[in-house]
Amino acid sequence: MKESILVIGAHPDDELLGSAGTLKRLIAAGHDVISVITAMGRKEEAHHMEETIRRANKAIGIETVIFLQHPNLELEMMPRHQLTKDIEKIIAQYKPSTVFTHHYGDVNRDHLVTYEAVLTAVRPLPGQRPIEFITFETVSSSEWSASTSDKLFKPNYFVDITNEIDVKIEALKHYDVEMRPPPHPRSYEGVRNLASVRGMTIGVPYAEAFEVIRRVWK
Repeated sequence: MKESILVIGAHPDDELLGSAGTLKRLIAAGHDVISVITAMGRKEEAHHMEETIRRANKAIGIETVIFLQHPNLELEMMPRHQLTKDIEKIIAQYKPSTVFTHHYGDVNRDHLVTYEAVLTAVRPLPGQRPIEFITFETVSSSEWSASTSDKLFKPNYFVDITNEIDVKIEALKHYDVEMRPPPHPRSYEGVRNLASVRGMTIGVPYAEAFEVIRRVWK
């Protein structure tokens, strides 16, 4: 059955860093994937960033990208309900079965605010279809959080992306301005190495890991 899937990232590249391989597999399975970017990127890249984002997403097969265009690094300064309502409108339009977004332990405040807004927007309500809610890890944010039980990324859902890892890396090259040289975690090597570690956990060459907030057996 064809489903709509939302991936909601705070900044350009977040949507692919955490889940590009998985999204590629979902698209190959016939599902519609829609990207949502809640905040604008760096000011010096603003003049061409939307086109860059569209190209990066199209590289894995995503045709629809929605830009909320809130100020970069200032999401925590806006009323939380405003961002929640933005996301609720998108959910009402696309009626997704699953939403992917940032982990609640990320050190980046825009990531955390985005997570909290999505958490409210996907809340189960009587008479509405329940939505699966899954969080991804974002290199250079998730792993830098305090290693406490309430903040630590705790992967409990893995996707084999062995056949998609090269496509993921190629898609991220559209965001080359955001990438860093190794051993920075947000490097091409860092992304591949993390996928290798997650793959070893489940006995495959490469994987993406997620922490499930809510799974729904429909």
